[in-house]
Amino acid sequence: STHCPDAESGEEEVVVHELAHQWFGNSVSLINWQDIWLKEGLATYAQWLWVTRGNEVDATTKLAANYHRQVNLAFPIGQPPADDLYNYDTVYIGGALVFHALRLHVGDEAFFEILRTYFARFRDSNASTQDFIAVTEEISGQNLDNFFQSWLYTDELPPFSARSR
Repeated sequence: STHCPDAESGEEEVVVHELAHQWFGNSVSLINWQDIWLKEGLATYAQWLWVTRGNEVDATTKLAANYHRQVNLAFPIGQPPADDLYNYDTVYIGGALVFHALRLHVGDEAFFEILRTYFARFRDSNASTQDFIAVTEEISGQNLDNFFQSWLYTDELPPFSARSR
């Protein structure tokens, strides 16, 4: 059994979230705290992948779509203010939505290769949003400026779109 200070900390999803931080947040840490969506969004997305494990991407899309409808952004996901870095809706849920939107946009093969490459390239060091974007563009072979601009730097979330290539 796991020793946890309270019942909520022992829930599977919380454990998955914190385990994901061993790779994204601890091994690959942030250069700038404004890039917090990278570590919290990816750890939250790992939770969604755990919950929908054994199912096709559509199951994760259905879960993400529910969050997409309900999320209330307090600021653009990629521009959290210093006094609200851990905003649950914007940083955690919004960040996870960015990862799912990216997965839908580039396809599963490229998406998971992006995560593996990002980790391998920046393990035991620091990375920024720009570093992550560079990896996504390299692996996907796409210019993703418009994608990241619309998902990270606007006040409203765009709709999910399927693979564009």
